[in-house]
Amino acid sequence: MKCKRNFLAGLALFYHIVTNYSFKYAQCVDAPFIHIPGNGVISGTYLKMFRTQNVKAYLGIRYAHARRFSPPDIELTPWKGIFNATSFAPDCWQNPMPSMAKETEQIRKIIASETNSDDGGRKYEENCLYLNVFVPDGLPEANGYAVVVWIHSGDFSTGSPADVQPFQLVFKQKVIVVTFSYRLNIFGFFTTDDGEAQGNYGLMDQSAALYYVKKNINYFGGDANRITLMGHDAGAISVALHMTSGEWSKGGFHKAIIMSGNPLTTVKMPYEYEGSLDQVSSTFGCPRRPTSLFMQCLKRVDGKRLSENLPSVSWGPVVDFGLSNSSYPFIENQPETLFKRGSFHKVPVIIGVTDMEEVLTLFKDNLDTELTSSDLEEFFGDIAVTDMHKLVRNSEWCSNYELISDAINFMYTNDSDTDVKKANKHIMSAHTEKFYITPMQMFTDMISKDNTVYSYLFKMRPTSTFQDLPSWVSVPKYFDQVFVWGNPYMTNAVDWKSTDKKISDIIMTLWANFAKTSNPTKANVYVKWNPMSPNNNSVLLIDESFNTDNLLNNPRVNFWKSLYPKILYFSADCCNSTNSGGSLTMIMKSIPILCTLSIIVNIF
Repeated sequence: MKCKRNFLAGLALFYHIVTNYSFKYAQCVDAPFIHIPGNGVISGTYLKMFRTQNVKAYLGIRYAHARRFSPPDIELTPWKGIFNATSFAPDCWQNPMPSMAKETEQIRKIIASETNSDDGGRKYEENCLYLNVFVPDGLPEANGYAVVVWIHSGDFSTGSPADVQPFQLVFKQKVIVVTFSYRLNIFGFFTTDDGEAQGNYGLMDQSAALYYVKKNINYFGGDANRITLMGHDAGAISVALHMTSGEWSKGGFHKAIIMSGNPLTTVKMPYEYEGSLDQVSSTFGCPRRPTSLFMQCLKRVDGKRLSENLPSVSWGPVVDFGLSNSSYPFIENQPETLFKRGSFHKVPVIIGVTDMEEVLTLFKDNLDTELTSSDLEEFFGDIAVTDMHKLVRNSEWCSNYELISDAINFMYTNDSDTDVKKANKHIMSAHTEKFYITPMQMFTDMISKDNTVYSYLFKMRPTSTFQDLPSWVSVPKYFDQVFVWGNPYMTNAVDWKSTDKKISDIIMTLWANFAKTSNPTKANVYVKWNPMSPNNNSVLLIDESFNTDNLLNNPRVNFWKSLYPKILYFSADCCNSTNSGGSLTMIMKSIPILCTLSIIVNIF
């Protein structure tokens, strides 16, 4: 994939650099060089796909330094000579990849393409803040190429910029794509509730990467005024958090694409990590108090040892308001609160999900199992218990779970439904609509008053592979990425069909149009996709037809958005009232009836 350097051209260019150090962007037939003021000169490599397909790649460029449990340092020391930016830098230390369904492993390898599918050759380090710039071959347009900055998938504890291969999007759509690493797990999200450790260092790394791109992308031929921040899964949540990050990412991006992530996801509070920090303290033999000694001890632990021996902790963003006297909070309040009150960067947005996001996580290797109505009721009961526990701290003998689960069951069971695996599909519909589609609708309702917002629902998976998936399974997480990155045009083991190439061409065009003009249907595509508004919840259904629908035409979305919270709060109030004294037996018998009557009266 790499081209050989032409020695004479390189020598001439080096002489030009030495004698005239003010040029910004240079192109060479064999070896492109770029001078970045304040840093130095870098040489990249050509990535080739067939004889006539080239893109330029500048890999492993440092954008900041990272000291453990500290914000990133964006001051970079100039390097000597010419920096060889022709290979990926080490990834950030991360937890072992959790066990996943074989289909998920397969689709992730396809997305990464053949060259990046072997994890065995990856290296890791702690000072890991590097980025990669993929540039179309040829001269840019007058103001430079539009830029897409990609935040990788994962769970804030795993993931790598090498998990995707952006070649086809860059080559076909003539946009620059930037990928980067940021600190993960304890390295990126260690926090304490006493102000010693702010947390959110991984999100600060992301802002540092945006700062570097904004400052230097013009030297690569990019337009610093057309930067689109795009992410998937945890990367999508990150994009939404950058929209509410105040000064941290202000002006660093101009558009946002949020894929397969809940932008209103509840962010943890620092005190919720107390138990986890006790586990970490015990694992590494560090004193838990005072926090300053705890941190000093952890800083002495080798990075590899720290990463490989961490207890199981769900690391991630925290509300860090008031946790630092030296830096702005990254997350001042819960995202839903900030979006509701308009405290976010007003940029055009594309947001969407697949129609069975977590099917391969929930069912994993049991896709052929046919669930029963009892399994369905148990699933809905688990939702009721989980949501009630969030509202009622002391709910040992609360009896209203059945009331909530019955309401969910009413919305999702249909006696006339004779489809095979109907219980399986009901579970996945409830999960996707509760945790993805409804939050997406609520989010767009909040921001569409001031923003241009486009939403989509992915209802088509690749037709060229995964034919052995059961017929009841629609589109799991990651399967849309095949089309976004143009994988049907990559030279991998899949014999891609023309349908997949056609869909990929359309998706890449929509996404690139948005990055270039803020309008996904601006040019070269015949798709009607209207922006959303408070009175128009239009959503693009991405399949072979590309029709549109209204999110609120789905009564179950209305249920989760409006009716379910009322049922939940009424039930919680009734549970709380059981703690007020009196005969326990009489209360237990009467409360569900009274609550049910109260709900009916107040809602209907």
